[in-house]
Parts: sequence; C-alpha cells; structure tokens
Amino acid sequence: MRHLPLIALLASVTLPSCGAPSASVTPFIASVGIDGDLAVGDGAGTSVASNFDDLGLGDNEAVVGGVVRLNFAGAELSVAGYGVDFSGTGTATGDFEYQGSVISAGTDVASDISLDTARALFTWDIIPLDGLDLGLGFGATLLDLDLRLQEIGGAGTTITSEELIPVPLLAARAAWTWGLVDLRADAGGLVIEYDESEASIFDIGVSASVDLFWEGRLVVGYKTVKIDAEYSDNDAVIDTDLDLDGYYMGVQFSF
Repeated sequence: MRHLPLIALLASVTLPSCGAPSASVTPFIASVGIDGDLAVGDGAGTSVASNFDDLGLGDNEAVVGGVVRLNFAGAELSVAGYGVDFSGTGTATGDFEYQGSVISAGTDVASDISLDTARALFTWDIIPLDGLDLGLGFGATLLDLDLRLQEIGGAGTTITSEELIPVPLLAARAAWTWGLVDLRADAGGLVIEYDESEASIFDIGVSASVDLFWEGRLVVGYKTVKIDAEYSDNDAVIDTDLDLDGYYMGVQFSF
C-alpha cells in the first residue's frame, strides 16, 4: 500500500490530456490464503524447497485494501493495492542457507512472510458494444516481499530477506451487465528477467456489484495472484513460488 503514491503520480501525469474523467473508489476487506513453497540457498547448488503449510503459514489472513478506477475518453486507469502478513510455526523440510547461517531440514521454525502489493493497469476500449466493455493495455505491479525464518531452540539462527520486485504487465479487462448485476473481470501478467533475477506474475480478479439502498454499490469478488520469483540477496538465491487467493467484499463509491 505504501507504493500507491508512485502509481498515483503516474495517473496525474496521464490524465490532463484525456479530458475530465469519472471515478470510483472501492475500499474492501478480504480473506487471503497463501500456497506454494520457499527455498533459500547459497547459490552453490539446488536447494530443497519447503512448503508454506509445513512452515506454519497455511491459515487465511484478513486484509484491507482498495481499488481506484478512472475512466476517460474510452480508456481506464485502475490502481489497486493491499498488504498481507502471514506468520506461524512449523518445520523446515529443506535446508535454508544464507550468508553462512543454516537452518537444517527437520528443524522447527517460526516463519513470517510479509507482502505488500500495488498494481496499476491502463487499458483502452476495443469493442464499444452496448452493455459490453472490453479493453486491452499494459500496467505494472510492485511487490515488496519480506521473509523471516527463525530456528526454535538450538542456536536460534535467523534468516531474513527483503526484496522490492517491479513487474511490468500486459493487461485485459471485461465488464458487462446482467440484469441488476454488473459483472467484471481484470487480468494482468508477464514473465521478466532483471538484474540476474527472474519473476513472473499473473493477477486475475472477478467481481459482481449491485446498487445499495443508499449511495454506493456492494461489490463481492474473488482474486488470485500467482508469483514465481528467483532473485539474489547477498549472494544467496531466494526462490519462492507463491499463490495468494481469496474472496473480498467492499463498497464502491462513484463520482
């Protein structure tokens, strides 16, 4: 969420040439779960990954986030973001090696993964049909990933890593009306290499909204984000394959 001002700056640069826009703001709450695995090695060989469930990170977490949409001249700029923190205790199923520190397989660990995401998509209408809205474009996601593993008992060895990962996106959106319900789908994704690192992200969301008795619309939806990142941190190789998914509910206000 702290990266949203960067994307808002992009919006302020883009909007003046596009005429007066309409806008909507949707604060939401969500229940988000994590799946996948994590490996940390010294780069000398292949590391055995530990599943997030085994590390004690299998429980869903409640998060608060928001979406802002600006529509103008047949185009749409959407900005979304949220932060989530998973923590728990479990057992490493592979060795974690970082700057000479080792947490061996079979060791009980206290685990924490913190992930802040901010995403901007800019799309243009391609099929101007009554009741149907389709668009294609581009965008970007910023991933702020913090990892922390601490051995329980023994020497209390702790491994931490922080990485900010920018990922450009190809984007698509679709929206249509079905009776009293407005339906919508957004998708973005790309695979990139940067600074001897690799990252891929696929971000898909679907939602439905209906008018409330008072000003605003009730929005319910489902969102899934698949992230596969391999990067170097102080000569150690961090390889994580994680899926974030969950349902959310919010209220949309239009201006």
